[in-house]
Amino acid sequence: MVALVGGGGKSSTMYAMARQAADSGRKVVVTTTTHILPHPRLPLAEDLDRLAALLREHPVVTLGTYDRRGKLTGAGDPAACLALADVVLIEADGARLLPLKAPADHEPVIPPACHAVIASAGLDCLGKPVGEICHRPERVCALLGVEPGHVLTPADVAAVLASPLGGRKGVGQAMAFRCLLNKADDGLRRALGAEIQRRLASRDIHSLITYYTEEERGGLCLF
Repeated sequence: MVALVGGGGKSSTMYAMARQAADSGRKVVVTTTTHILPHPRLPLAEDLDRLAALLREHPVVTLGTYDRRGKLTGAGDPAACLALADVVLIEADGARLLPLKAPADHEPVIPPACHAVIASAGLDCLGKPVGEICHRPERVCALLGVEPGHVLTPADVAAVLASPLGGRKGVGQAMAFRCLLNKADDGLRRALGAEIQRRLASRDIHSLITYYTEEERGGLCLF
């Protein structure tokens, strides 16, 4: 069971991981403890009984129920999915499509049974003011000790991701913790991502630099 938190690529990463797991012969459940847009080409189960039936026919199934806005919310205990599938992927945080965030008191919603947590950030936040580019900018400002006009640096992004008030919030001691540095779609961003990666490595945090093509974003071309 893997939870994805932060900003800048959670959904795309969740579906990329689901595709990779399915290609290796595993049964996969995609779900949320917050809200996600449903994938239009994945079967949807609204309860565990229907989930079990669909997994007998499909390698990847979404578990959730629709809310009034047409988004999916969680359905049942994600830990129960582990009895039905090999891999459970959970979007456990929201960022309103912004690349960097520090969570509010009620965020993220990481199930205690999770084995790992991935905190993501979009490298397009670099060089831009906190107040313009971050979700919950007041939380980011408090974490970094800066004003809303502060321009984000690689050191700032590493600090937000590594902090127990940031990307590491709610991560239990028994859970693996990794970081994803997304949107490295040009040489400058990749170089800046490598600097963040080095700073995270100095704190014994493994990270990956990546980007998704327009067709891959949101996982629409993967299923």
